Amino acid sequence: MISVPARAVFALLLFAAAAARAKVIEMSLVAGETPVDLGGVTARMYTFNGTTPGPPLRAQVGDRVVVHFENRIGEPLIVHWHGIELANPSDGTTLTQDPVPMGGRYTYEFTFSRPGIFWYHSHRTPTNPQFRGLYGSIVVTDAADRELVRRGVLPPESRSRTLMLADTTVCKAPGANDAVTFAAGAAVPWSFSREGLGGFPGHSAAPTPRDLCESPRDDHGQPLGGGPLPPGAVPNIQPAMNCGVNPRCRVNEGQLVLVNGRVPASRSGSPDAPGLLADPAAAWELPAGSNARLRLINAAVSRYFRLRLSDTAGRLVPLLRVGGQGGLLDRVRVEGGKAGEVDLKYPRGELVLAPAERADVVVNLPQGRRGDVLTLWTEDYSHYGTNEYPYGYGALPTVPLAHIRLAGKRPVARLSEGDPLRLHAAVRDPVANLKTVKATAALVDPARLDPPRPGTTNPEVLLTVLGLRESIDGVHAIALHGTGGGDSGFRGIPHLPSSRFARVGDLTELVFRNGTQQHHPVHLHGFSFQPVRLLDTQGRSVYEYDYQEFVDTIDVPDLRAAVVRVRLDDRAMADGRASGGAPGRWFIHCHIFNHAELGMMSELTVLPR
Repeated sequence: MISVPARAVFALLLFAAAAARAKVIEMSLVAGETPVDLGGVTARMYTFNGTTPGPPLRAQVGDRVVVHFENRIGEPLIVHWHGIELANPSDGTTLTQDPVPMGGRYTYEFTFSRPGIFWYHSHRTPTNPQFRGLYGSIVVTDAADRELVRRGVLPPESRSRTLMLADTTVCKAPGANDAVTFAAGAAVPWSFSREGLGGFPGHSAAPTPRDLCESPRDDHGQPLGGGPLPPGAVPNIQPAMNCGVNPRCRVNEGQLVLVNGRVPASRSGSPDAPGLLADPAAAWELPAGSNARLRLINAAVSRYFRLRLSDTAGRLVPLLRVGGQGGLLDRVRVEGGKAGEVDLKYPRGELVLAPAERADVVVNLPQGRRGDVLTLWTEDYSHYGTNEYPYGYGALPTVPLAHIRLAGKRPVARLSEGDPLRLHAAVRDPVANLKTVKATAALVDPARLDPPRPGTTNPEVLLTVLGLRESIDGVHAIALHGTGGGDSGFRGIPHLPSSRFARVGDLTELVFRNGTQQHHPVHLHGFSFQPVRLLDTQGRSVYEYDYQEFVDTIDVPDLRAAVVRVRLDDRAMADGRASGGAPGRWFIHCHIFNHAELGMMSELTVLPR
């Protein structure tokens, strides 16, 4: 157990070291529409600087970033810096700026105050631009991370990779587009659909690629007209507000899985019985007996990635989680199986990433034969709340994502579940524990503000369906996407009955209650929060988080509630000096983007002290 003075001294040393080496990173980010080779398929993608994903941003805690954004796409855009605790004017939403028109520019400025895996993406009518490729990765390290790499506890950068996971659909020549999204086959047991839920095997839901490409939609899901889209186009997928239960209005996952903007090399067989690798050159060569680090980001609009690493014989190689959204954990974790009374619906050693979630994992490579190939697969995952189907029957085909070929041998220190990370003797900087600290303030009553404003003091944020559309607290918060600002732009967007208010410095407890039979990944802008427990429909605790972690997105299971604590710390303004960056309006929304655009969003307005 480390004494408080020792922890304080170490924290001061880390801060001093970061301040001494902090630098300014300046970059230009240009959004355009570009033909991109996705790996055998050429598509007209939305790109940052001509690529999808956009340029990776690598930094250390304390670094200041200045991004000069220019929009060369024929629709207004905004760039959101997901998970970064920055000054409100740089958050990149319709609540903090007017969308940047074609030919327009906007400068984002912020300082990294936390380590972690973050990302950036479009946030105005976000479903379609993100499906077309507007995203990029951000990795921020701190002194603790660098010290554990130096000591060989964590793999070096030479054995580390960042994988941005996403999907899309690319149109073919008119008349040649597929009538099903996922063709029937051994690896495609089922795809969720209102049209005959039985449909085994390979039943695919509408809208199909033929629907999307030959009867295209506009940005808001209405018929576009003008005939089919040309080959290489990426269709709009956002449903219309008036879709109701029409199955052709829902959102399918993309036909193509993308890893860092490319279709991964295929492999025959399955995770339990892998076959031949189609392209041997696609494998990442690493020494047998060594280890590797994977920084994983789910940038998909609606797809859940259930990840399994298997060796050449189909045996599970556990994914050891060392961190993610908030940097390193105190100790190594193996996830899956059960969390308290909650069945996570995937086995221990696998990992599930909901949309917008990230994970930092290490894998211990076996001492296998030279040439053996391990494969990271994504399997289907049932996040629709049904218990009717066992593991392996959720929604999607099984797809390989990445391959590792063993070459030579290099035994290294191996990580195991429970091994210390931030609790390592060379670091001694554990994650702060908000669970043992009494919440300092209830939400502010907006009726008592001057002038009074719409809103609620209820800390329970209810995710529900109203009028066959996703909502928060029964409110379809479409106005927050900029439809109500009028001549005053984003400053004129009204508060809503679902708006919450708090003050800078408050430690507030919120409850994200899922009243639906589908999982929802809830994202809070501007602040990281700490999960405390999961509740059932009667408010009974069914899982107490037995570790500390700061996250900005949490996947809330169907008919459960996640209790979280958030400390509304102030931060510097864009100049990096003056405080006052925390006050402002910050989104709360489901990060299945079509749900957010249909109304499953709200806001937390942070007021000055």
